[in-house]
Amino acid sequence: MPDIEDHSAPAPLRDVVQLMGAVTFVLAMLAVGWHAAHVSGVWPG
Repeated sequence: MPDIEDHSAPAPLRDVVQLMGAVTFVLAMLAVGWHAAHVSGVWPG
């Protein structure tokens, strides 16, 4: 049945990419902050 195709707009894909970008950015900031805390001695471990 060739009539069944995905005609969804590219907007959802763009939203997913933006969400992944935001999550990656937040994780990077957390990693940098966690590393800085270790280096500065504020966070023991």
